[in-house]
Amino acid sequence: MTQSPAVVRVRGEATADSAPDRATLAVHVRESSPESRSAALARASAVAADLRAALDGAPGVRRVVLSRVSVHERWAWDPAAGTDERAGWEATVGGTVQADAGAVPEVAEAVAAAGAGIGGVSWELDDPAAARRAVRRAAVGAAREAATDLADAVGRTLGPLRELADPGLSSAAAGGPETMAAMARGSAGGGPALDLDPQDVTVHAVVEATYALGE
Repeated sequence: MTQSPAVVRVRGEATADSAPDRATLAVHVRESSPESRSAALARASAVAADLRAALDGAPGVRRVVLSRVSVHERWAWDPAAGTDERAGWEATVGGTVQADAGAVPEVAEAVAAAGAGIGGVSWELDDPAAARRAVRRAAVGAAREAATDLADAVGRTLGPLRELADPGLSSAAAGGPETMAAMARGSAGGGPALDLDPQDVTVHAVVEATYALGE
């Protein structure tokens, strides 16, 4: 019977933090009217127009998108009547503002001054693919280092690479996916404090490798 060659299977992981190049701010305008749906929408649209004007050509602002619009009735509890009573209408205009990472505090001030709010900030890289490639290569190096340590521990040399794959794609094991994230959430003008200092974007990569063992 032919014996299968001895192999060692390992996981390599790597993480890197990079300063962000840009940020995307989730912004919203909420206005109400006790009179009518159209009045609430007109008020929200006016604030949204002021916001666009304040950000148009502002230093560091890359793109402004305000495309989500909704209007709904408001209800308030009347303790005397013991029922919910109609209290008017509320209109919401939402969207995003993309800006250079270093310009976020000034952009946030402009958003607040226009009467809008910020629901969250995501910090991003202009070239995330390059960051992913660098971290994945580091993970491959970590996998080889781990395999070398295991081979040395049993008095063997490390043979050639038999298999290399992203997590879950190898013939042996499953693992966590490559990730890239940096997010801060909150609201301007109320609610949890919003951290507007640039946050490093963390890129994490995992690979699975199988090496043959030498003599």
